[in-house]
Amino acid sequence: MTWWDRLKYEFDKNPSPVRKLIIVNVGVFILSYLFVFVVSQFVHPNGAEQAWTLVKNFFYTPSAFAKLLIKPWTLFTYMFFHAGFRHILGNMLMLYFIGRILSEFMNNRKFYTIYFGGGVAGALLFVLIYNLIPSLAGGAAESVLLGASGGVIAIVMATAVLVPNYELFLFGAFRVKMKWIAMYLVFLDIFFFNSGNQGGHLAHIGGAIFGALFILHEQGRISFDMLKNIRNPFKPKYTILDERQFVREKKRETVKTASSSKSSHHRASGKPHQEEIDAILDKINESGYSSLTKEEKELLFRASDQ
Repeated sequence: MTWWDRLKYEFDKNPSPVRKLIIVNVGVFILSYLFVFVVSQFVHPNGAEQAWTLVKNFFYTPSAFAKLLIKPWTLFTYMFFHAGFRHILGNMLMLYFIGRILSEFMNNRKFYTIYFGGGVAGALLFVLIYNLIPSLAGGAAESVLLGASGGVIAIVMATAVLVPNYELFLFGAFRVKMKWIAMYLVFLDIFFFNSGNQGGHLAHIGGAIFGALFILHEQGRISFDMLKNIRNPFKPKYTILDERQFVREKKRETVKTASSSKSSHHRASGKPHQEEIDAILDKINESGYSSLTKEEKELLFRASDQ
């Protein structure tokens, strides 16, 4: 087995999106510094600065619209580059601890959608503010964006909206609910916005907005058609949604039969029976929230409001 085959094996042997994203981020970080080292040692003795300029121009997201139009790939590539060891360490630690929680409730496709969607949303908000309201961006005429924090904050916010009362045991000393962690991080970005790194703060805010909206839409609590029925994102749902992809057909048929047999009673009294709620919760755990019929979603909504 060649070293490349071994590398691919190590990358693919575990399907965890958290693991894969950390490997790619760390790999790009090492390669970028290795590239600068090679240039400075073997190409030009003072070429480190020119090497970093080349990396910045090709991979970081520019704030200028004109440059972004000819380098649209930077909306994605900027997420994998970091300004130093502390920068990547903070992002990867947060991705590791919070991402593992979200991956328990989201399938891999949706996890990647939240991560990359949050990163792109953060970059677009960064470009938008720097061009439309430059005073909010510190008056800078041109800047660049780099780092995975837009996608990471999207993961944090999505987790907080999905399971707001999930508790983390921080520093082995005290328990904190996810909703308070997310709110604290957003507060820091707003409070310290004018203290520097406005681009980073904008990326965090854009990622947080995307993460929250994605989960709210998945739960049916908002509609992107008319943005109806927007509710408190930190209000716990009646149940935790499980997005694991397996279906037990016999169980689904049982739930469907039970729901149909009680439908006339729902219309008469509006109060669902506990066994019907239990059957619907079992269906969610088996097949996910999206497998529910319209009537079952309405039934679960009435039960949560009682």
